[in-house]
Amino acid sequence: MRRVILILLILMQIMFYINYIVNDGIIFFNIYVWSLLNLISLMAGWKAAKSEPNLYENRHIHFALSVTLLLMSVMSLIFILLIILTRPYFL
Repeated sequence: MRRVILILLILMQIMFYINYIVNDGIIFFNIYVWSLLNLISLMAGWKAAKSEPNLYENRHIHFALSVTLLLMSVMSLIFILLIILTRPYFL
């Protein structure tokens, strides 16, 4: 179940970048939603990276998914801060 949650959170992080590329003009409507999702993903990635995998889960896949989510969350947080600094009228 944790693997499914990690994969879904990774897909949501990818959707953030797709949303910005397609609709960069309306990102201000949902910048707060994306930042909240980013913080949730950051905490989930951190918790998953520190925990052990389940009995039937491969250790390498669990570690790769958790580190990928953690790195994508950090990159999204930096990107959101960059948007806030360069385009403050989106707030």
